[in-house]
Amino acid sequence: GKQWDVVVLDPPKLCPSAKFLKPALRKYEKLNTMAMSLVARGGILMTCSCSGAVTRSDKFMIMLNNAAARAGRDVKILRVSGASDCHMTSLRYPEGNYLTVITLM
Repeated sequence: GKQWDVVVLDPPKLCPSAKFLKPALRKYEKLNTMAMSLVARGGILMTCSCSGAVTRSDKFMIMLNNAAARAGRDVKILRVSGASDCHMTSLRYPEGNYLTVITLM
């Protein structure tokens, strides 16, 4: 199939609360496996999660590793980030730190 040099995967919120973490991670893994298959060798995948429960679980990287294995890819992390500097979060409201953006090659 057709492959691309750059793929951006920015799905809607898949995990409304920690109660839904396991099924959400399965969905993220399936989506990321498909996205990795669409990236040409040497290309870039920017993958995102706007689900706070996923961000705070620290399981997003594990899921990406599983997706890479399923896609037969050896991916490298280029950058891990979140919201831009203009999207400040309060120490009193850690739930505001919900955006995860990981750029892979």
